[in-house]
Amino acid sequence: MHDCHLLVMVAPAELKDDLVDALIGMECVGGFTLGLVEGYSRAHSHFNLREQVQGHRAFCRFEVLHAPDDLVRIRGELDRVCGTESVRYWLLPVAGQGHLGDAKA
Repeated sequence: MHDCHLLVMVAPAELKDDLVDALIGMECVGGFTLGLVEGYSRAHSHFNLREQVQGHRAFCRFEVLHAPDDLVRIRGELDRVCGTESVRYWLLPVAGQGHLGDAKA
C-alpha cells in the first residue's frame, strides 16, 4: 500500500467489540491498532458520576491504515455499527510506511 491514509477514531469503550468485529470483517482492512485511552472534555455533562469524579471517560482508540479509495466503504460500515453513538474520528495522510527490522530473522 503506497498511497495510504490513517483513520483514527476514539470510540466509547462499550462499542469496542462491535467495532473490532466490523473492522476484522472488512476485506479492505488488512489490520488495525487498538488501545485504551482516557478522554477529557470541558463538556463532561454526559459523563456518568464516576467519570465526573475521575475527570475522564474510558475510550478505545482505533488506528486503521487504508487506501484512500476504501474510505467510503469503511465509513459506511463504521457508521452502521456506531448507530446513534457520536464517535470522533480524523483522517491523516501518511507520508510513508513500512516495517523496521529484519522480518526474515
